[in-house]
Amino acid sequence: MFVLLTALSTFTSVVIGVDNLAALSFGEYFTYQLMPPSLLAVAMYALMAKRDSAKAWRYTASVFLFGFLMGMLILSLLTQELYIPPTWFVELPLSVASAIVGTLIGIKWSIRSASAT
Repeated sequence: MFVLLTALSTFTSVVIGVDNLAALSFGEYFTYQLMPPSLLAVAMYALMAKRDSAKAWRYTASVFLFGFLMGMLILSLLTQELYIPPTWFVELPLSVASAIVGTLIGIKWSIRSASAT
C-alpha cells in the first residue's frame, strides 16, 4: 500500500511539476495531490476488508499505523530532520477518513457477497 501511494504521489508531482506545487492554491493542491491517493487508499482498504471482514479493523489499524510511521521515518531520513508536513492538519484526517470509509465499504461488500451466494 505504501509503495502504491508513494508511486501515485510521485507520478502526480512529476506531471504537475515540483516547482509548480508551491504555486497551487489549496483547492488545486487538494484536487491534484490529496484526492488521488485518498481514492486509491479507499479502494485498497476496501479490497483488504473484503478479503477478511472479521479482522478488517485490526488490519486497517495496523496497515494505517505502519504506513504512517514508515512515511514519517523515510521523510525524516531524507530530510535528515524530523519532518512534519505543513499540511498535516488536512492530510491526517483525510487519511483516517480514507481508511474508515474504505474498510466500511469492504465490510459491506463482503457481507453482500456472502449473502448473495
